[in-house]
Amino acid sequence: MDLSSFPFLTPSPTEKLLHFSSGILWMKRDDLIHPDVSGNKWRKLKGFFREVDPSRPVLTFGGAHSNHLRAAAFALAHASIKGIAVVRGEELSPEHNTTLRYCEKMGLTMHFIPRSEYKVLREKDWKPSAIQLEEWGAASAQILPEGGAGAHALEGCREIWSELDDVPDHLLIASGTGTTVFGILAAMPQGSSTKVHVISAVKGAHQEQARITQYARQKSIDLHWEDEVHFGGFGKIPTHLKAQNTAFEKEYGFAIDSVYNAKVWAYFNRNSFKGRVLWINTGGVFTP
Repeated sequence: MDLSSFPFLTPSPTEKLLHFSSGILWMKRDDLIHPDVSGNKWRKLKGFFREVDPSRPVLTFGGAHSNHLRAAAFALAHASIKGIAVVRGEELSPEHNTTLRYCEKMGLTMHFIPRSEYKVLREKDWKPSAIQLEEWGAASAQILPEGGAGAHALEGCREIWSELDDVPDHLLIASGTGTTVFGILAAMPQGSSTKVHVISAVKGAHQEQARITQYARQKSIDLHWEDEVHFGGFGKIPTHLKAQNTAFEKEYGFAIDSVYNAKVWAYFNRNSFKGRVLWINTGGVFTP
């Protein structure tokens, strides 16, 4: 499929955010790629849409606050492709939050299933049974894994590193499925001097942590996986985190999402850095 008609801004700009005692914090503004689609999510989808068959539906997966579902819903609607989503949580509905309402507005058909059933799908690498596919009206569907993961995602995520003007001393990035991090690591040279800090928005993402950590070790890249600022788990947004977001917007003139990037900001303020620090603002849904 020709991607030239998709209205996305790349490369995204890099801006100086602040000077601190021992360095400078910069931000790569992937949140500016599109006003409705959540930042870097288009990067993950580019390779998939380049190869997609527009005559067949697409089946994808996500949770209630999934930035991926929002991006996929927009892209599928733009390309006039039927979209079907399996959503984690049988108690949910399109009225649950702004993300699911947006997906419904974009024409995405959603099926809500128990978390235990969703977990099995993840363990099976997003390969539903024939009975499930039939039940969801997706017998002929093309599979787009949770978070846009897959070999196709590397195409767009690798571009983040290639778009940088200078090599940072530290790179900060939020993670859900780890797809964006994996793409950046794939683009980095063997033995890169940049230390990568992965701030997990998901509590106990052990499988993703093991995969990313092992890959970084193979490339001799110093990587720290942070699992202590998820604030209770994915989509958990305590009152003090909301207050922190309000203060950030007042200070810098733009908002950061609570699910992912607010946790990066919390991590930055809890730790000490030296030199050029680059925060990859991956964008996200602004949860009230």
